[in-house]
Amino acid sequence: MCLLALFLGALLNAEGLRKTAEIQPQGVRRHAAIALARPLVDVSRFLHLSTPRHDLQAALGRQHWDDIDTRVQLTLPPTKKTVPAPPKPKTVPVRHRPKPKPKKPGPARYTAAHPLRIWVAGDSLAEVPGQGLERAAKPSFDVVSVESRLSTGLARPDLYNWFTRIPEAVHQMSIKVAVFSFGADDAHDYMTGVPAGETIGPLGSPTWDAEYRRRVDGVTRELAAQGVYVVWLGLPIPDGPGFKHSFPIVNRILESVAKAHPRSSTFVDTWHLLDDAHGRYTAYLRVHGKLTLMRLPDGVHYTAAAGDLVAAQVLKQLHARFAF
Repeated sequence: MCLLALFLGALLNAEGLRKTAEIQPQGVRRHAAIALARPLVDVSRFLHLSTPRHDLQAALGRQHWDDIDTRVQLTLPPTKKTVPAPPKPKTVPVRHRPKPKPKKPGPARYTAAHPLRIWVAGDSLAEVPGQGLERAAKPSFDVVSVESRLSTGLARPDLYNWFTRIPEAVHQMSIKVAVFSFGADDAHDYMTGVPAGETIGPLGSPTWDAEYRRRVDGVTRELAAQGVYVVWLGLPIPDGPGFKHSFPIVNRILESVAKAHPRSSTFVDTWHLLDDAHGRYTAYLRVHGKLTLMRLPDGVHYTAAAGDLVAAQVLKQLHARFAF
């Protein structure tokens, strides 16, 4: 009876089991879970046992709860390389009285009555720097939200689709600055939402780099088109050899995209902000002469003190870009 009850429960929850299987990290366990879940879904749909689950989700406003969205929604076309025009033939200049150049309006000044609206978003590494920005908040800028979603990023929209969330947040919160922390959970081989007909190689391969750069560049240009300035937080120096190989791959892409769009984005190098004098990982740094814990025991995540350091660097970049 127990086995029968478990089997019936699996059929009733087959759609949820399928999604859980699909969004697992790439590997043998994922393939095995998918192989088990797909027949359950087929039987459940044939017997209409998935209907009660769908009806309950609709009643709770979660009718798309079991959907797996892998769309990388970028509306602007990729940047095309332009061929420089041939030089014009030289002509004898005709002297004219120079016309006075119109004065350009100065940058908008943000005040308590008109604060700079900042949204902090990303994976688990976004939360602590976001809280640091909130602590440093002044009347001239406003951290409207800190949105940290564990184990998400730009490589796996099936886990959480930031490509649909980002434009939605811009519309909802009327932000002028987006501070993003992505990459810690992207630094692996598997990527979903890859364009049809394309194959992505392992992390760090030319095809992987090109696809991840397309996503970072696309997000940057989409937001720039809406008047939103993007701050990309780099990944911090980690403790342990694995991440020390993968994190720099992501950092190079983030930094290169920010350099390609200097008017609409910037890169904050947290790696060298938190290393020691010899470029090595350290859990402690001296802050105002006091030895201060910067990193949690996992060797990746920040303490509040490290969040304040990162926030200070973000504010330094914003003060160079905006008038307060």
